[in-house]
Amino acid sequence: MQPTELKEKLQKGEDIKVLDVREADEFEAGGGSPIPGAENVPMGKVFVKAMKGELPKDKKIVTVCKTGSRCEIVARELKQKGYDIEHLEGGLDAWHAA
Repeated sequence: MQPTELKEKLQKGEDIKVLDVREADEFEAGGGSPIPGAENVPMGKVFVKAMKGELPKDKKIVTVCKTGSRCEIVARELKQKGYDIEHLEGGLDAWHAA
């Protein structure tokens, strides 16, 4: 998903769960996520939460990271497990540039 598309969807109030998959120290060093309502769940823990059934399968999920590579991996893997999921193309770097 392009940053402008995610911004539009969030501004319209669409029900999207945003997962920031950066490690906790990266998340905190950056002052949290610039995306309102984003939840920090580091990449490795996302898969654990999915296995435990703690991620919604009935809601759009968008994964984010700094450059878009980690969040793309997470989205690809969870899409294969039946999640309605996309990644933020270009990550937070692209979010800030948009």
